Amino acid sequence: MILSDELAYDDSNSCSIVTINESTELTEKKFLKSISIKLYILIIIGIISALVISSLIGVSIYFYYKYHLIFEYIRIGYGLSTNNVSFLSEVENKSIPVLWKHPLVSHINCGALLNGDSSYIMKESKELKKLKYLPNTFSTLCEDIKKRGHYPDKPLSQEEADFPIAYIRTIYKDYLTLEYQFLLTYAPQNYYCFIIDKKQPADFHNKMSALAGCFKNVHIIQNRYQMDSNGININNAYYDCMKYLNDKNYKYVVVLNVSFLNIILFFFQLLQNDDMPLKTNREIVEILKIYNGSIDIEYADPRPFYNDRVNLSLDWSLGHLEIFKEGDPRKLDNKILSSQLEIQKGYNAIFYPKETVKYFVEELNLTKFFKQLDDMNLYANDEFGFQSLIANEYLNIPGRIDADCLKKDYFFKDSYMTRYVKWIFDGDCDESETRHYVCLQNIKTLHSIKKVPHLFVNKFKGEFDFGGLTCWVEYMYDRTYFKHYKPINKSFYENLSLVKYGNLKNHIKDKEQLCEMSRSNN
Repeated sequence: MILSDELAYDDSNSCSIVTINESTELTEKKFLKSISIKLYILIIIGIISALVISSLIGVSIYFYYKYHLIFEYIRIGYGLSTNNVSFLSEVENKSIPVLWKHPLVSHINCGALLNGDSSYIMKESKELKKLKYLPNTFSTLCEDIKKRGHYPDKPLSQEEADFPIAYIRTIYKDYLTLEYQFLLTYAPQNYYCFIIDKKQPADFHNKMSALAGCFKNVHIIQNRYQMDSNGININNAYYDCMKYLNDKNYKYVVVLNVSFLNIILFFFQLLQNDDMPLKTNREIVEILKIYNGSIDIEYADPRPFYNDRVNLSLDWSLGHLEIFKEGDPRKLDNKILSSQLEIQKGYNAIFYPKETVKYFVEELNLTKFFKQLDDMNLYANDEFGFQSLIANEYLNIPGRIDADCLKKDYFFKDSYMTRYVKWIFDGDCDESETRHYVCLQNIKTLHSIKKVPHLFVNKFKGEFDFGGLTCWVEYMYDRTYFKHYKPINKSFYENLSLVKYGNLKNHIKDKEQLCEMSRSNN
């Protein structure tokens, strides 16, 4: 019994121990499982938190550097006010800013290009730098414009002070190119009239208006003329600027020039969007003094263009065109009124003496003539406008050349100096380097155009070679402000046919003799 009781006791105790052990193991497993789940959750939360925090840090760093780089690019890349480098100007005898250059082309060695370094020119010409557009962020604040280049507040010489020049320019795009053009031709005694093509975007209008607002001698005509390659409204735009400048500048010229120096003339120049100066303002002044009232105008043989570009079936009589104003005795002369205006042709980049412009504005009514040219709706009608008027004997425009003389093999064409143009037909450029068959100036031509005697050159286009354009601007800028003036070759210009004709016509009355003696010796 005792044995049985012990055995009975032992069995009961053994079962209790097994039950307790199993319960403990289950509790431990649950506890460990709970701990594991919590740790896992904490780890997941930690990982997620770390990822979120790192992402936030990464995003913050990204946006910081992104906007830092953007603003740095704007600040440095588009020179809002970054050109703080100045050198001593030998001309002004004070420190002035060096020319600001766009970072796209700031690395180019302009000196090597201008000096004709053939290996460097070949290297750079393999990949021309093109400036397609300027962003809205490009600053046209006055202080920034004047930090990109120097604009003197007084004439650089007495010769220039005594000989102000007015510029008339039609423009339609490429603000930075135009700012460079303006910089190179700027003088405080000069006057500038810009006509903006009406259809151009507001940003371009705004930039040009901002430029004009910085200088009291700049006038803008905008939202008035829509111009195109047919020449529509171009002559009217020029005429509008002439009227504006006539009223404004004759008061100045009469007081400062005519009263004291009767030989000094006030010249107007008509320029287009892509012309760049080949001469400094001082050199232009010295050259125009030699012209002594002659008009520098191109006359090309118009006959090859009559079929495609002129409607000769229209009435071109002076009476129909209503050119003479009321009170003009020519308005009553039937012979004059019935005479036909013979159409002549040439570039519309022209230097006019003051007397000629005054005559256009005060003595003639050109409105109907220009409208009839526009109404033809044929290519480049503006090239037939002023040449036709100036050649006509009945209009008797000051500075004119007799029509019979200019038509003699059109030899005056070779003495035209306002604009230098190279055509693809001359074999000096590849077809890929042209625009409307005109050779585009680029880094390969800079060395050669230094020697050209003309006053302006066509064409420089930043969208084709902004490096070449910038280097030419730097060259002319440095010549203006950092080099002493070197006298021009006066004899070259004195022997031009246009100049000789103007100087001889008051002394030789025989037209045949005058014409023959005017032939150039150059």
